[in-house]
Amino acid sequence: MNKYAVIGSPIDHSLSPQIHSIFAQEADIEISYEAIEVNKENFKIKVDELLNKGYLGLNVTLPIKEEAFNYAEVKSENASLSESVNTLSFLDSSIYGHTTDGDGLLSDLSEKGFVLESSSVVLLGAGGSAKSIIPSLLSKKPKNLFLINRTREKAENLVNRYKTHFPQIELLEELNSEISVDIVINSTSAGTLGEDIFLPENLFNSKPKVYDLAYSKSETPFNLRAKKEGSREVYDGLGMLIHQAALSFEIWNRFKPSTKGIEKKIRP
Repeated sequence: MNKYAVIGSPIDHSLSPQIHSIFAQEADIEISYEAIEVNKENFKIKVDELLNKGYLGLNVTLPIKEEAFNYAEVKSENASLSESVNTLSFLDSSIYGHTTDGDGLLSDLSEKGFVLESSSVVLLGAGGSAKSIIPSLLSKKPKNLFLINRTREKAENLVNRYKTHFPQIELLEELNSEISVDIVINSTSAGTLGEDIFLPENLFNSKPKVYDLAYSKSETPFNLRAKKEGSREVYDGLGMLIHQAALSFEIWNRFKPSTKGIEKKIRP
């Protein structure tokens, strides 16, 4: 039986074991898939231990995607671009790092009717989750991709990294009347951690579509705030989780499972 797991902290809420169980049934293969608590401090020790126990792959979630990037010996193009890894595979005595977050997000946004092309997009956050999706968002040629982060320096570093080839990426500190926002994507973990989310005034004035990469049993704190301030279309990240999981499953098992109907089936 092939052994896999999702690692991160906190991890007990993860729906990944349920999702991969559904995929394995469709593929007619036997796997074990666990949720294992791993943090930045014990990352290498824990992952080395899982590798030695014969695990063939790991999904990686907050807050250790950058640690996974540094751990991987061979990195996919998207992982190298984003400097973030959410999928580790152990094959032929090598450690491969991939990121399926960006493509998973694009699949779910498309499914939910978001149009990135020529749109003004605001991305909140500049951590591992933001890094993992920026190349994919830019590939869809938005009119603007504005980055907002509590710590200016982190966002500025990301903007400077892409600005030469993608002039539409900008640091945004405050909104003015000339900016009409079409889409807001929250990649911060503030809501998950029960922290306040830093937002510029008037962010939701144009009633943008809203997408929170986090998901929960009820509305996420960010989506509740977006609704309160006027946005009518808000979504959480469960669909993205399912789509990126399908891509991870394909990397490990060379079988691309169907994602149709799974979000409704597993919605808490």
